[in-house]
Formats: sequence, structure tokens, C-alpha cells
Amino acid sequence: MSVYRNSIQAFIQVLDSQSNLIPTQDWNELHQLSIQLPEDNEKISEIIENWLQPESRSQLLEAYKQYLKSLTAASHIDVDRNIGIANSKSQTPVNQPSESSKELVDNAIKKNSPLSDNTKNNQQH
Repeated sequence: MSVYRNSIQAFIQVLDSQSNLIPTQDWNELHQLSIQLPEDNEKISEIIENWLQPESRSQLLEAYKQYLKSLTAASHIDVDRNIGIANSKSQTPVNQPSESSKELVDNAIKKNSPLSDNTKNNQQH
């Protein structure tokens, strides 16, 4: 897994496990960000890290760093070797974004957001 993909996965883990630490105002901002996310993993990673920088999100940033550290330690990848199942290579060309990264982040935001719960509840009535 690339460094950028690890970053995205770490952020998704933060959303899954620390969503109670995110105030409504920040969820609104996350929803806006998710709409505007590019397809490029590097840019998504940069947006995530910039979003985590304010002091008010320091707990989220620490959790993110811990998840990222564990993901990075678990994925020592030698990019010069075949690393897939049965030594197969990835179907995604090098330096091409994974098609699902944007969707993964968007879905994690929607799944964990209390704003999404309100939307779902309103639609059911």
C-alpha cells in the first residue's frame, strides 16, 4: 500500500473510531470536503492532513498518527518486487490513483457523520 493510501486508510480508521470527538461544525466541513475530493491519492492525503492541523483537532491528529504509524509498520513494501497474491502485480498502474480512495473517504464520512443520521431519519418519516 502506498504512503498516500495508508494516510487515507488511517483517516478512515479515525472516522470509524473517533467520530464522537468531531463536532457538528467539523462534520459540515468534512461533508463539503468530501464533495470536492479529487481522484488523486496524494492530493486526498494532503487535504486530510491539512484538515487535521488545527489545534481543535489535536486528538484526532494524534489518533491519525497512531493509525498511520501502525499501517506503515505493517506494510513494509519493496516496490521493486512482485507483492501481490501469487507474486502478481497490481492491476492499477504505478502513479495511478486507486479508483476507490475518494469513495472510501466519502463513504466513511457519510457512515460516521451524525448529519447523515439526521438525513436518514428525515427521509424515513
